[in-house]
Amino acid sequence: MDVVYPPERTFVTRTGTTMRLRPMRPEDVPNLFAFHERLSIESLRMRYFTPRRRLTEEVARHLCTVDFRARAAFVASPLDSDTIHGIGRYERDGPRSAEVAFIVEDALQGQGIGPALLARLAEHARGQGIERFTAAVLNENTAMLAVFRASPFRPQITVEHDCAFVKLDLTVLPEPAAQAQRSLVQKAPHRSLAPAPRLLAAQE
Repeated sequence: MDVVYPPERTFVTRTGTTMRLRPMRPEDVPNLFAFHERLSIESLRMRYFTPRRRLTEEVARHLCTVDFRARAAFVASPLDSDTIHGIGRYERDGPRSAEVAFIVEDALQGQGIGPALLARLAEHARGQGIERFTAAVLNENTAMLAVFRASPFRPQITVEHDCAFVKLDLTVLPEPAAQAQRSLVQKAPHRSLAPAPRLLAAQE
């Protein structure tokens, strides 16, 4: 696969730690396994609607191999390593629409990693002609729903039974939200070579 990897960005968490937002790569398979092992059953259930079994090598390779056109994935990592602490990904479900999903390591939830990943995904998606994000979230996943509600993308949320369905409009980024998003994700210094229904089957 001939892939043009998007650039890294950095952001500052709510506790003042600077982290990288970098594109996921095929060599992240060991990092993905390690990340998955640190996730609690509850975090896995919130992401996949059911606790997931251990990743297989084949699934891990699939998740780490993305073209950044039809499928994209960014990970949150420290400045000094490629350890994965959070993942945001999208998969196109139409010419101008994509489904998104996120998962963040338990110990770092609530520090702004989810919003930063959403901002980075939206930035990249716009460059690929994507105008709308969709997602499916358990009603009890109030933290993820709060991230969507606080986004500048005019969230539309409808509830059916125990699931919330989210639509985000990427074509509208009103001020001062646009300025806030631009300040959230900054360009990283140059480095030499580092849930929605469709995504429920993707076992991060």
